[in-house]
Amino acid sequence: MPHPRAGNGAPSGDPERAVRVAAGAVGAGEGADVVAVGRHSGAGVGVFSRRRGFVGRAGQVVAEPSADGRSVVLNVGLGPAASATAASFRAAAAAAVRAVGPARTLRLELASAEGSAVPAEERARAVAEGAVLGLYRYDEFRSVRVASPLAEVVVATSERQAVAEGLAAAEATCLARDLVNRPAGSLTPPAFADLLRVLARTAGLHCVVHEGAALAALGLTGLTAVGRASAEAPRHVELTYEPEESAHPRDRVLTVGLIGKGVTYDSGGLSLKPSDERHPMKADMGGAAAVVGALTALPRLGLPLRVRAFLPLAENMPDGGALRVGDVVRHLDGTTTEITHTDNEGRVMLADVLVRATRPGPSRCDLVLDVATLTSAAVHALGTRTGALFTPDEGLARTVLVAAERAGESFCRLPLLPHERRHLRSAVADRVNCSHRYGDTVQAALFLQDFVAAGVPWAHLDIAAPAFNDEGAYGEVPLGGTGFATRTLIETLRSLAAGS
Repeated sequence: MPHPRAGNGAPSGDPERAVRVAAGAVGAGEGADVVAVGRHSGAGVGVFSRRRGFVGRAGQVVAEPSADGRSVVLNVGLGPAASATAASFRAAAAAAVRAVGPARTLRLELASAEGSAVPAEERARAVAEGAVLGLYRYDEFRSVRVASPLAEVVVATSERQAVAEGLAAAEATCLARDLVNRPAGSLTPPAFADLLRVLARTAGLHCVVHEGAALAALGLTGLTAVGRASAEAPRHVELTYEPEESAHPRDRVLTVGLIGKGVTYDSGGLSLKPSDERHPMKADMGGAAAVVGALTALPRLGLPLRVRAFLPLAENMPDGGALRVGDVVRHLDGTTTEITHTDNEGRVMLADVLVRATRPGPSRCDLVLDVATLTSAAVHALGTRTGALFTPDEGLARTVLVAAERAGESFCRLPLLPHERRHLRSAVADRVNCSHRYGDTVQAALFLQDFVAAGVPWAHLDIAAPAFNDEGAYGEVPLGGTGFATRTLIETLRSLAAGS
C-alpha cells in the first residue's frame, strides 16, 4: 500500500515518510527532543504541571520543559495504578505520539511507570503498539501530504522481544486500516486479489487466487451469485502460513482456518441500501482486512501452527444480471437458500467457504474462525465499539475473549439461541437468507453454523460496527478504518500455538 506507516526500521509505504519505532535501553534518554513519562493518578509531578491541572487521569497529557531546558517532558496520565491494564499503556503511548508537536525524536518512558501490576512484557508490548497505532494516518488520496517531522520513537524497556511482537501486531492492524480506508473503486475484487499476491510475496506467505473457470470449479456458488452483477468479477483468495518445518514438522501442527468476508463494496444489490447508508460500505471487507493483517504478522512472530486464510471477494451491485429476490442458491454441501433480501449477501458468500474449510478434504482445518461485518443489528445491543462473538465451544470462547482483552479490543459473547431458527424457514428451500428484524445478529450466526462440519470447533466474529469509526478518534483508534479484530486474531493464534 502506498501509505506511510510507522515501523521497526522496515516500514511499508514511502520510507522517507515513515517513523522508525524501536526498543531502547532504560535510562539512556539523553538526546531525545521529547521524553514521555507515564504517571499514575496521584504520582508526584513538578509545580509547572500541577498548576496546569495534571492529576494522572488516563489519557491526560501535560508538557513541561526538562530540568536543563534542552528538551520537553510529556507527563502522560495512566489512571489509577490499581486498575491499570495493558490498554492503559497502549492509549498513553498513542496520546504521547500525537502530542509531540514539531519534535524529531521521542522517547517513551511509559513502560517503567511505578506501581502497576501489569507485567513488564505486557507493558512494553502495549507501548509499542500504541505508538504505531497512534501515528497512523491515511492520506493516500490527498493532493498535499504533509509529513510529520517526527522521525524516531524509542520505547525505553529491556523487553525487546515484547516490543518486536507489539510492532508486528500494530503494523498488521495498520495494514488492515489501509485496506478498509481505500476507496472501493481502487480496491475492487480483482485489485484486492492482485494486492494480496504482492503482500504474500513480501510477507512470505503462499497465495492462490481463484477466478473465472477455476472459481466456478470450487463450487462457491454463494460468492459467484453475489458477485455476478458487478463489472468487477469476484475472486476467492487463499493465503497460507506455514511454520518452519525444521522446528515444527508440518504433519504435527494445528491447522487453523481464518475466513474473512470481503465485500469490497455493498450497495445492497437489488434490495438497495438507503443513500445515507452507502458511504461507509467500502468497509464491508473489514473481516477480510483483519484476516490479511493477521496473516502478514505471523512470519515475524514465528508461531508453531499452520494458518489458512479463506477470502471470498465480491462487489454486491444491482444490474440486469443481479441476484433476484426469490432466487434459490444451491450451496457446496447440497443444501439450498432462498434469497429474500439481497442485502444479506455476506452470509450467502461465507456459507460455501465454511463448507470448504471444515468438510473432510485437503482444505479442512482443525479449527475455524470467521470474521465478518455481517449485521448492523448488533450495534443496538453492543454499541459501536464492541464486536459480537458466537461459538458453541466453551473453550474456544474463553480463548477468544481472553485474547481480545489482551489485544485491547472489546468483544461480547452472544448466544446461539435455537428457537431463533424459526425465522430462517423457507417455503421453497432449506432456509432463507433474510432473518427477522429482531434478533438478526443471532439468526445470521445460526445461518452460518449450518455450514460448519460436525466436530470442527468454530467461532463467528461479527464486527460490523467497530470495523469503521465515524465518531472521531479515541485512544489509539483513528477516524475511519480501525483494523478491528486483527490483534484479537493474532492473540488468539498465539494462545492456540502455546496450547498445541
